[in-house]
Amino acid sequence: MENIGYALGVGAVILAFVVGLVGTILPIIPGLIIIWLAALYYAAVIVGFDVFSPWVFVLITLISLAAGTSNIWLAALGARTTGASWRTLVIGFIGAIAGTFLLPIPLVGTIVGYAAGLVLAEYARLRELQPAIKAALGGVVGLGVSTIVEFIGALLMILLVVTQVPR
Repeated sequence: MENIGYALGVGAVILAFVVGLVGTILPIIPGLIIIWLAALYYAAVIVGFDVFSPWVFVLITLISLAAGTSNIWLAALGARTTGASWRTLVIGFIGAIAGTFLLPIPLVGTIVGYAAGLVLAEYARLRELQPAIKAALGGVVGLGVSTIVEFIGALLMILLVVTQVPR
């Protein structure tokens, strides 16, 4: 009976890992949080912290924090390097949230909403279209790089969990 519980638990963790990986690409699913919670469940409930190194879990947590916030700091860095103001960044993030819900394809809606928010805010601030478009391009590139960072962070977190599977 214990093997059935272990198998079901591991199956749930694997399913959560797959959903989490998809969530790093689709912003409507909190991918890294799902993967972190699955790692916690595996470490604390399925195998226990006597088998799963607490230091590995601390590393998983740090990766989750860095990769999970990358969509904020990399997108902001991309837009800031092209001259966007902090107010513009806030409006861009509001546009990303709105775009996620207004367009039927969440990833496309997020990108379009973010870029539109940046363009509108920068155009309102500068009254020039060219710098506004430049800020939007920088922000979208930062958002794309942050998606890659989140996906790689998710893979690293999963790999670290795999290293803790008892032999």
